[in-house]
Amino acid sequence: MRKRNQEITDKRIIEEVLSQSTICRIAMIDNGEPYLLPFNYGYKDNYIYIHSASRGKKIDVLRAHPRVCFEVEQKTGLIKGTNACDWSTLYRSVIGYGEIDILTDFDKKREGLEIIMAQHGGSEHTEFQDKHVEAVVILKLTIDTLTGKQSSNWERVQEETCLTLETDRLHLQEISWDDLDQLHQLHSIPEVDEFNTLGIPSSVEETKNIMGREIEAQMNVQRSSYTWKIELKAGGQFIGLAGITLSNDKFRLGEIYYKFDPQFWGKGYVTEVANKLISTGFEVFELHKVEAGVAVGNKRSIKVLEKAGMKREGLRRKILPIRGDWVDNYHYAIVENDLL
Repeated sequence: MRKRNQEITDKRIIEEVLSQSTICRIAMIDNGEPYLLPFNYGYKDNYIYIHSASRGKKIDVLRAHPRVCFEVEQKTGLIKGTNACDWSTLYRSVIGYGEIDILTDFDKKREGLEIIMAQHGGSEHTEFQDKHVEAVVILKLTIDTLTGKQSSNWERVQEETCLTLETDRLHLQEISWDDLDQLHQLHSIPEVDEFNTLGIPSSVEETKNIMGREIEAQMNVQRSSYTWKIELKAGGQFIGLAGITLSNDKFRLGEIYYKFDPQFWGKGYVTEVANKLISTGFEVFELHKVEAGVAVGNKRSIKVLEKAGMKREGLRRKILPIRGDWVDNYHYAIVENDLL
């Protein structure tokens, strides 16, 4: 690689690119000419899986020349500048070589389809009708060599867009893949799930898919959401999760949320975080209005929002899908002028 400062040498990052992206471009050779196609895919244990019809041009090409080159990009973004030469891009990608096997065995095809579904947010044990499994083949790409590359501005842009918050007793840091187990445990607590529309995750893989979208948002040049893990300053113990979504338009709206481990309820931490999210909305993001939704039965959270100065503005009927029922939701908000 010509620019060594752009090379990704950390295998964990390369694995992240492969396991969290959704499109793989594969270059084949067709009668001496390049032939390139994009595919949805699944990745696991150094293999890329792609589903395909059992007949067609790519099948004929791969039977004749199974050796391929492939590319996967985790994220690309355009960073605009004042002058043309000030413009740049933000990207992370991997390129590799390998060989494709065309799988026709029923059980191996079903396994490949499960991996593909998991990559795109489905269950790792998705059920398939036999006729659908029989109708396809799976292209299994064994990776031989692999290199990763990122834009030279990657670290700088990520540092600039990363936002860390503090309160008197708490430290809020944007989530990373190192937090997967803690977040999965938090979402698996029945008391936390009582008014949660996500539901208790069926597996770590489900939590991973949810986290993937939140971590991907960190790479956007214009951020529309932030998700923080919450830790005690004294001892660094993980106690919860908080976030804000931004409208990024002329309405200048933001919506906050939080989730705490029940053993830390009733200690003032939740109100502390709610106040910090509101002040961050106005002072950092220059919002006009900070909003929050809360199930009508969630008395603890209602009390927190009102302590933080938010006002109940209305009721949205049967809007929250919680454990098979449609639940009413109160709409709370605070406007920048309310703080004057």
